[in-house]
Amino acid sequence: MAEIAYQNNDIIMKCMSEAFKDTALSFYGLNTARIKAVIPTELPVLEVSEEAMDFVFLLEDNSFLHLEFQTNNKKENLIRFLLYDARLYKKDRKNIKTAVIYSGNIERAIDSIKIGSINYIVSNVFMKAFDGDMVFAELNDKIKGKQKLTEKDKLNLIFLPMMKSNVDKNEMAINAVELAFEISDDKERMLYIGAIVGISDKFIDKKYVLRLKERLKMTRVGIELRNEGIEEGMKEGLKEGLKEGIKEGIKEGIKEAKLEDASKMVTKGYNIDDIIEITGLRKEEIRKLYELSKQKH
Repeated sequence: MAEIAYQNNDIIMKCMSEAFKDTALSFYGLNTARIKAVIPTELPVLEVSEEAMDFVFLLEDNSFLHLEFQTNNKKENLIRFLLYDARLYKKDRKNIKTAVIYSGNIERAIDSIKIGSINYIVSNVFMKAFDGDMVFAELNDKIKGKQKLTEKDKLNLIFLPMMKSNVDKNEMAINAVELAFEISDDKERMLYIGAIVGISDKFIDKKYVLRLKERLKMTRVGIELRNEGIEEGMKEGLKEGLKEGIKEGIKEGIKEAKLEDASKMVTKGYNIDDIIEITGLRKEEIRKLYELSKQKH
C-alpha cells in the first residue's frame, strides 16, 4: 500500500483480514465461496515499473479471489491483471477468480482479452449501480441508532467511497471513516476504519489518504496494535535471557510512543479527556504536554 506508512501496514492487513473474514461478496454479483483470509500480494517482479496487486483473498474452497479497484477502464489493466494471475498461480497453484471493481464514474468496461490460445476473463463490478448517498444515509441512521449492522451493511460501509455519489470520492472516504467512528464496539470500529483506509488507498488522492491514516492512528485499538510489535519484542528478549532489563526498556518505549502520540494530539487540538481515553495516560502527564506546547508558542 504505497501511500500508507510502513508501520501501519500490519494494522491495515489485520483490519482487512478480520473485516472480510467469513463474508461473501454476493451482494455485488460475485458468487464465490466465503472469504477465509487476506493473503500477502508479494510476487516475483518481472518489471520494476509494475504495480502491486490490490488484494488477494483465500476462500473457503481453497481458491483465490483477486480484487482490483479501478477508476479507469483501459484494456492495458486486464493485461496487467493477467500477468499477476499467472505469477500467482505459478507461486501457489490455486484456482483464481479475478474481479475488477470500478468506481462510480465508470459505466462499462471489457471483461476479457483473447491473445492467441489465451482467453482471459474477469468479473466486472460497477459501483455506479449503487447509490452511495442513499447507502450513507441508511448506515448513518443505523449506526447512530445503535442498530446491529448486517453483513451487507458492513461491506457497504467499506465500499462506500467507490459508489456513485454527489460527493467527491475523496470526501466520501473521509465521511465513511467518520461514520465508522460512531460504531460503539471498539474492535468493530477499528476493523472497519482499517478496511476503509486500506481500500481507499487504491483510488483516492494522497492528501486524503494521509488524513485517513491520521484518524486510524488516533484510535485506542490503533495504538494497541502498533505496540504489539514492541510487546512481541519483549517476549523474544525474555526467551534469550535479557529478562527484566529488556522488559523495563520496552515499557519505557511504549510510554514514549504514547507520549509522542499525545503530544501530536495536543498540537492538533484534541481535548484532555479524549487524549486520556485514546492513550491511557494520566491527566497530569497530558497537562504537562499542554504546558510544553504553550511554551513553544
